[in-house]
Amino acid sequence: MTYDQRITGSRGSKLLITGTNSSLGAYCFIAQEDTVISSFLVNGVEARTEYGIGGNTLKAGGLITVPENDAITEIVITSGSVIIYNG
Repeated sequence: MTYDQRITGSRGSKLLITGTNSSLGAYCFIAQEDTVISSFLVNGVEARTEYGIGGNTLKAGGLITVPENDAITEIVITSGSVIIYNG
């Protein structure tokens, strides 16, 4: 994925709601409302603490991105919703 594709979100996006959302392959997400995430996997490894979302409510508008060549592979949302951008 090129830098321009990441900036424009040209590979698409989708709304994720409460529950387990797996097999994602995404590079970022934006909370659409105050959101609680109980699991956040990057390259198949739990990463909530590394991204500062462990035990916290992610406020509406919060943006979480992963480094180039990494991918968000699963998100479990307890409450709220996010829009995720495909990598």
